[in-house]
Amino acid sequence: MRLPEEFEKITIGRMLAEHPHIGEILSKYQIDCVTCGSSSCLFKNVIATHTYDRKKAIMIEKEINDYLSGL
Repeated sequence: MRLPEEFEKITIGRMLAEHPHIGEILSKYQIDCVTCGSSSCLFKNVIATHTYDRKKAIMIEKEINDYLSGL
């Protein structure tokens, strides 16, 4: 997933703690990071790890980046 540079090396746990809306986006697309016990995955790898549907991945990435650009 392409992200603004400042988010490249952030774990999913930190991202969800600092930006709960990201969890809402992921949950909407049935990406279970919000309930997963392992929060050490890099946020930038989450979509590639949890979906093989390219169209779905593009929609998730766009929605997340739209949110991040509005911060």
